Amino acid sequence: MRMIHYFGAAAILTIISLLASAWLGISGQLEVHFRVALVTAILTIGTHSLLILFMIITGRIIREAILHRDLPDEFLAELNEFFRRKKAYPAALLGAVSIVAAGVLGTAQSALGLPPMTHMLAGVIALCVNFFAILVETQAVLANQGLVDRVAAALDEIDLELIAKGEPPADDEPDPRAKSRAAMAVCLGAWLPYLYWGLVVWRGDFSQVSIHPWLEFSIAGFLVWGLARTALASVLQEEARDS
Repeated sequence: MRMIHYFGAAAILTIISLLASAWLGISGQLEVHFRVALVTAILTIGTHSLLILFMIITGRIIREAILHRDLPDEFLAELNEFFRRKKAYPAALLGAVSIVAAGVLGTAQSALGLPPMTHMLAGVIALCVNFFAILVETQAVLANQGLVDRVAAALDEIDLELIAKGEPPADDEPDPRAKSRAAMAVCLGAWLPYLYWGLVVWRGDFSQVSIHPWLEFSIAGFLVWGLARTALASVLQEEARDS
């Protein structure tokens, strides 16, 4: 599957969740509205975060490909132009901030003595902002995917030319340093949902929150981190012997 498929599925679910949450609030089903709105906020922020991560990762990959392979300069110029405009970043951040603001105003409404219209107005603004953000993000994903496809096609042509000359490109070994960092990020980041539910949803009552499956994710990340560190030690030893 391509990135547009993942983002498209997340965007559709986000739009449906936003509309369902808004309808529950308007119809007065406040208890259900609170639960659905919480899931909607997490899903919305996740969708915008997915877009930002995709842009950052693909930009880095394309730059590395341009740096290490004989690719035309037009790809670098197009990539720089794409990130110079980068309208999707502000849209994604604005969408995430708007949904958080609407949620905060909703939960703090009684504590701050705000009129009910405040949360409703913030919710309507969040709906409009996120619909606009998803539209801008979809256009950005399509444009970025097109650039990635052209770079991939150019790399395939280079590889075919090398194979025709009897010089097949060597497969790059995965960098154990990068694998180690990613595994540690998973090991530590696995506890963020647990902390969120314990501190925010249940207001510090961690007895209401299960440590599963966050514990298993954290252990898996730690095991991969250990394997990556072992591989890194072997690489460093080989480099020391070669030098």
